[in-house]
Amino acid sequence: SFSKSTVKSRFGDLIIVWRFDEPKILRVFLPSQYRLFKSSDYEHAVALKRSESSVRMACKIMDRLLEGKPGRFPLEMLDWSVAYPFQRRVLRMEYRVPHGMVSTYGRVARKLGHARAARAVGTALARNPFPVIIPCHRAIRSDRTLGGYAGGLSMKKKLLELEGLCFDHYGRVVAGRFW
Repeated sequence: SFSKSTVKSRFGDLIIVWRFDEPKILRVFLPSQYRLFKSSDYEHAVALKRSESSVRMACKIMDRLLEGKPGRFPLEMLDWSVAYPFQRRVLRMEYRVPHGMVSTYGRVARKLGHARAARAVGTALARNPFPVIIPCHRAIRSDRTLGGYAGGLSMKKKLLELEGLCFDHYGRVVAGRFW
């Protein structure tokens, strides 16, 4: 059985699904993923009160991140069993991209020692069970365009703008803010 908590944001409600037996996050559903949540095994999760210390801390950090403020989420609060091995490596590398900076799928692949795995990195990030916590919105294409995002491109762009990134008139991230 699972528990859930809701974080309200300018983008809409995010749903955090927790393991019932210990406070580890299994999944974060962005506002655009509400239908996915409703059709998932987590739909009937019991609501957790924000008074639970780990839930309170998680919600506070999520609030900061969704406002574009710096913040680090403790990785030990995530249930990594929901990600496949290569995806775990990609997510941990993406977690290292600093606030206010971006990387490309190719750069992440090269840092992992798989220079030709940009598409595999993109796929791993597209299936990120912990969006916002693992800042996959900071991964862009090598041509500096946004690529994709589970929350939609407008949410991705807004999150990057909240972190201080700028875009040119073609919608590309202005160079110089790469990790």
